[in-house]
Amino acid sequence: MNTKGLFLSGTFILLSLTINAQIKFGIKEGLNLSTQSELGMLWDNNDIKTGFTLGATFDYRFHSVISLQTELNYKTEGSAYEVKETSGKKGININYDYYNVPLLLKARFNEQLGLSESWFVSFYGGPYYSYLNKSESEVEDNGTTTVTDYNDDSNDYDYGVIFGGEVSRVFSKGELFLDLRYEMGLNDISVIDENLRNKVIGIGIGYRF
Repeated sequence: MNTKGLFLSGTFILLSLTINAQIKFGIKEGLNLSTQSELGMLWDNNDIKTGFTLGATFDYRFHSVISLQTELNYKTEGSAYEVKETSGKKGININYDYYNVPLLLKARFNEQLGLSESWFVSFYGGPYYSYLNKSESEVEDNGTTTVTDYNDDSNDYDYGVIFGGEVSRVFSKGELFLDLRYEMGLNDISVIDENLRNKVIGIGIGYRF
């Protein structure tokens, strides 16, 4: 087949996928359990910091099983730990707030797993990019909390990969979904300590229309 034939065939396939595709819009909220550690480490003896995610999802379903999902999220992440001093313990929270955009390749299974037509189980993975909105440190010492701007000590962006799964229940006018994911940061988040990466477990719930 010549170049023109390949181009026409590719165009026909793309048009067919677009015509048969469904775009599902959804809203979501969730809980983040985050820490910060070196690349290759899941844990660095820090406490778990609790944050949240609010966002919107766009699921482009061009195939009965495979879809492409992107999201626009606002996320709070960071780390928490304690420092022992002679006067007692000092609690330190490092807060990072991001605008987050993942691009996920997703596989949805229904009858393949013996489920009824109303239930689906999905698995997905892909990269993400996050832009820093603000960062700050909170130091609690003897009942007094001191907040310090941390932007100058932080990189403006983060990127990494996401792996996760989802269970959804389909109704006549939409679907309810429960999401569990792990986000592994690959970029230095601090200009002071170049070994720190974001590590986040996210639990979310949402609804698609």
